[in-house]
Amino acid sequence: MRLPQRAASPQPRPAAFGPLDRNAHASPTRPRPVPIPSQPHPRLPRRLRLRLLAAALGMALADGAPAWAQQQAASQAASPLLLQPSMGLAERLSPAAQLREPLFIWADQLSGQTDIEVNARGHVEIRKHSVVLKADRLHDDLVRNEVDAQGDVRIVRDGNVFSGPSLQFNLDTYAGRMPDAHYFFNRTQGHGQAAVVTFLNRNQVTAENATYTTCTASPVDWFLQATHLDLDFADNTGVAKDARVVFKGATILPLPYASFPLSDARKSGFLPPTIGIDSQNGLDYAQPYYWNIAPNYDATLTPRLLLRRGFMGSAELRWLQPSFSGRSYLDYMPSDRGAAGSQRWAAVFQQNGSLAPSVSYGLNLQRVSDNNWWQDFGGVDPVIGGNRILPQQGSVTWSQANGSLQASFNTWQTLQSAAAPIGVPYNIRPQLYGQWRSSNYTGLQWQLQAAAARFTNSTPGLISGDRFYVNPSVSRPFIAPEGFITPKLSFNSTFYSTDTAMANGATTATRSLPTFSLDSGLVFERATRLFGHNVTQTLEPRLYYVYTPYQNQQFLPNFDSAPLDLNLSTIYVDNVFSGNDRIADANNVTGGVTTRFLDSTSGAEYARLTVAQRVLLREQRVTLSGTPVPAGLNDTFALASVSLDPRWSTNAAVDYSPRNRQLVQAAFGVQWNPAPLKSLSLSYQLQNATSTQIPLKYVNTAWQWKLSNRWYSVGQVNYSILDKRFNDGLIGFEYDGGCWVGTIGLQRNSLTPTTASTRLMFQLELVGFSRLGNNPLSAFKQNIPGYQLLHQPTAPPSRYVNYE
Repeated sequence: MRLPQRAASPQPRPAAFGPLDRNAHASPTRPRPVPIPSQPHPRLPRRLRLRLLAAALGMALADGAPAWAQQQAASQAASPLLLQPSMGLAERLSPAAQLREPLFIWADQLSGQTDIEVNARGHVEIRKHSVVLKADRLHDDLVRNEVDAQGDVRIVRDGNVFSGPSLQFNLDTYAGRMPDAHYFFNRTQGHGQAAVVTFLNRNQVTAENATYTTCTASPVDWFLQATHLDLDFADNTGVAKDARVVFKGATILPLPYASFPLSDARKSGFLPPTIGIDSQNGLDYAQPYYWNIAPNYDATLTPRLLLRRGFMGSAELRWLQPSFSGRSYLDYMPSDRGAAGSQRWAAVFQQNGSLAPSVSYGLNLQRVSDNNWWQDFGGVDPVIGGNRILPQQGSVTWSQANGSLQASFNTWQTLQSAAAPIGVPYNIRPQLYGQWRSSNYTGLQWQLQAAAARFTNSTPGLISGDRFYVNPSVSRPFIAPEGFITPKLSFNSTFYSTDTAMANGATTATRSLPTFSLDSGLVFERATRLFGHNVTQTLEPRLYYVYTPYQNQQFLPNFDSAPLDLNLSTIYVDNVFSGNDRIADANNVTGGVTTRFLDSTSGAEYARLTVAQRVLLREQRVTLSGTPVPAGLNDTFALASVSLDPRWSTNAAVDYSPRNRQLVQAAFGVQWNPAPLKSLSLSYQLQNATSTQIPLKYVNTAWQWKLSNRWYSVGQVNYSILDKRFNDGLIGFEYDGGCWVGTIGLQRNSLTPTTASTRLMFQLELVGFSRLGNNPLSAFKQNIPGYQLLHQPTAPPSRYVNYE
């Protein structure tokens, strides 16, 4: 649930109801209703008519000044306050103005006594401010301003409708009583009935022996039944006492006390319990409690019982301020029966904010009690999940138009497993980084990057130490509509100071290397047709040259460098390594061409094809393995994407080594979305073994498919062709009952090459009320491209939806 920004409360100017022309809304067989203020009735004294008309004029004039003052105050509100659009804003009247609200009555027959009473028969209708009351017969006591309505009574306010055989109602206090009542709530589109409905005031209503449901078909599939129901429309809260939830005729959840929202606004209270079954933990039962602390603070407290392990408590706190926002999360298990009674915990703290207009900061701290957390609680913990490398990061950044300075730290907790060990990244603590850029009237663009960092790693055989580098550069882009050319010269100077001796026996080292690059490209266009579409085809050749002299770097420590994966963003770069510890010697030319097919009217891209080839004019001697890369043709990269129809999209990428005559990497994917709630995707990925990568070959498919008017299938399967086994899988079914949705899912996650966890998830969503069971929808969204909820969230309806 997203925390909303604070908003000013707009207060529209109240307006008195005047005489209305009802012809447009009247039934053809219904006589035109007669408003008392403008249509005199022979049996109604003139004095009474003048009193009602004077009340209308007085209210309109008296409320003009307060409304103007409200608008003026709103215009002077503090700048951080933002207006949020709403279809449910209501006029706000002062208590004095409420007493001056005019009253209008329409009926087939009217009679009465001056200042004493009014009797109305036939198609009776009363209007006062936002209340509309209709009945067959009505008696209005003008002394006490009380109405006694009989026969097909209907009262409407702000889109909420109450109907019954009779009603006693006070038009000043809005207090009243309606037996055998039926009601409809506009915000939730829910309805129900009660033995007695009691109106306490403008905003509060109680109901005895009441029901509530959002089902429209009869008989209803589910309903809430309560001995006593309290409704507060100002607070948008409903409270049910001695209640139960009935589904398909069976009680599925007894509720001695339950609180539920009458809108989508946040409120404190118990959330529906979640229930799941996990192969690691057995039955998992959780009962969350939501605490709406303030408009910009909230918390969720969740006691949880894991049958095989014991009790666990979880707490999440979120906050939002004009200058910062964040959240904290804690899981704590005092004694884990599955781990010899040891304590288990996980903690997360995240916050981003600003200290000044040009100074920002960020914190991301995550930590768990032990190495097995990801295996035991990956399916339970919604924040850390199955992650095995947990960051503890922090930064403070000062930014200006031409540059920035940043101080940061990055440390990691690596969760190891003997069956599936992983590499431990370097801790960077601290790091100072700065960049500056500028340009002048000659077109020259200057840039400077510099950093100083401390790297530590406790893994045996790895060196810890300090690294300082400075990288100034200057470039001069020449850009025209038909193409561009950009020469660039940079100089990288790096200094190392290590705690232990490097491979050459020294503890200090320097490296200084210049790099020259020349990037150029042309753009050609022509009008053509593609499968019946008028398109613009582009032809965009590009040539990139880079030169960096050789310098031996094999003895230097490697803190953060790795080979770049070849793709569209890395084929035209001056260094084939990430990080700053390895700078490849280069005398290379990369040539490529891209052609695109664009819609002639909208500019939408129908298809793209790119082919690029890197040629080494001399061998590359700086490598991570120590084996030089021979001169000649290097990797060939090709990419294609096609989307001629919005329902289809296809993508393919290939990294081919002409020297080894084999594919280094290849990926292919296709997605089909023929209709809402129908999607199918298929992908294939190949990665052959090299000195820096392990072999992979797998197929992944995912889908959401409508099987019938009610049933939907969802799933995702990842299969390893090399290992001949399923790595991960998810399969589920959803049933749309109109006012409820039933979902069941089975998920399998590989933990190690020989072990996996299996989790059964199910959920019963009572639309407009609550969800019962574990939540499989998050797993569906994460694993199934294009997944859509069966019932998409919609904007709250206007309070004039049921205007009469």
